[in-house]
Amino acid sequence: MSSHSGSNHLTGNRPYNYQPSPEQQQAKQDEDRVFHVTVTGGDKEVLDTLISERNPEYSAHERADLLDRQDNMFVVAYPDRKTAERAVGLFQTAGAQAEMSVEPTGL
Repeated sequence: MSSHSGSNHLTGNRPYNYQPSPEQQQAKQDEDRVFHVTVTGGDKEVLDTLISERNPEYSAHERADLLDRQDNMFVVAYPDRKTAERAVGLFQTAGAQAEMSVEPTGL
């Protein structure tokens, strides 16, 4: 005699009606991601100041290399969505085009 019960099968160990908030879902998705901001054009002095303040890991020499590229384009990485979104806004105030892209960290 089989004791197969059919339709009362629960998935996982969460309460049946558990719904994470959109912020929780986003944060979970973002855990294994890196946020790249691609910056094109803009006022180089303002961009240099922004990068030096927001990305102190870049030396003056590295910033000069970024800003002196022939294509006037560079990419900066950020660890989280909020920081990257804030950077996009700041780069845009410097007259640059800035776009965020999300990449897996490649664990």
